[in-house]
Amino acid sequence: MRIAITCSIKPENVREEEKEKYAEFDSKETIDDLSEAIKSNAHEVEIIDVREDIKDVLMSKKDNIDLVFNVAEGIEGEEREALVPGVCEELGIPFSGAGFKTSVIVLNKAKAKDVLMKNDIKTPRYKVFETGNEAFDLRFPILIKPLIEGSSRGVFNENLVSNVEDLRRIVRKIIEEYKQPAIGEEFLSGREFTVSVIGYKNPIVLPIVEIKFDHLPPDINPMDSYEAKWIYDSPEYNEKHNVDPVQCPAILDDRLRQEIEDIVLQTYKVLDCKDWARIDVRLDKEGVPNILEVNTPPGFMKDPKENSRLPKAAYANGWSYEKLIGEVLKSAIGRWNL
Repeated sequence: MRIAITCSIKPENVREEEKEKYAEFDSKETIDDLSEAIKSNAHEVEIIDVREDIKDVLMSKKDNIDLVFNVAEGIEGEEREALVPGVCEELGIPFSGAGFKTSVIVLNKAKAKDVLMKNDIKTPRYKVFETGNEAFDLRFPILIKPLIEGSSRGVFNENLVSNVEDLRRIVRKIIEEYKQPAIGEEFLSGREFTVSVIGYKNPIVLPIVEIKFDHLPPDINPMDSYEAKWIYDSPEYNEKHNVDPVQCPAILDDRLRQEIEDIVLQTYKVLDCKDWARIDVRLDKEGVPNILEVNTPPGFMKDPKENSRLPKAAYANGWSYEKLIGEVLKSAIGRWNL
């Protein structure tokens, strides 16, 4: 088949102060790895770096594309990750992954949590802050995040607050720097996991990944912050200190494993995820799984040293990278009856 990869490629030679800005984007190496994996499944591939003219580009190529494999982050705004799905739906082009509606919902943390709560799926209590002056009834400690960012953008160590003064300071900082509301959610004290799901009608759960925090310096909070994800879980840091913050398969008793798989599959279906997603889970103080966030499309860096959580789970399942991408393709191709 003729597959077009729609993607957002990081600019070359990104300055240190801009690394966070492009945290959600993929390197050229990652997109090349994806392209080779698709080719290994006997398909032709074209790479399209998504820009403002993506509708015109896809329209001009419509007759020469059988399927869009979408991993693009879009351009800007709260519907950016829905850009390619929306264009494909409008033009009638089959594509992989979540549709427009799901993509809009999962990027907005409050909208996603509302859907979960309406379906009796446990998730931490939250409050959206538009100004920083709002009253709230959440229990401290509270974790403050930008409302519509991924890859831990804007979620720094200092964002876990234990008093009103710090909460309002961090909220205002996020509103000013990221030009969007902030969301505060009650911080859960238990273990943290991330769970990858592949498929559509009968999705499967890959081996559960646990995010470990015991390697972090004493002044870094035990959560998947920007520092924990991009500094203290970098190939350089892990090799230098001989640590691996990502454990897969996670060590779990059968009951807890089943509870996590059940809540993850329920979330995947309720939010109408398709083909693949990675869902973050944290235990509360009673050990009950709660959904934190849903990532679709998820990260997919091939090199095991990068600790990209979805490939890590696939490797633990005995899959090669090529097999992983092939399974996502198979799900999308079957779903569109191609």
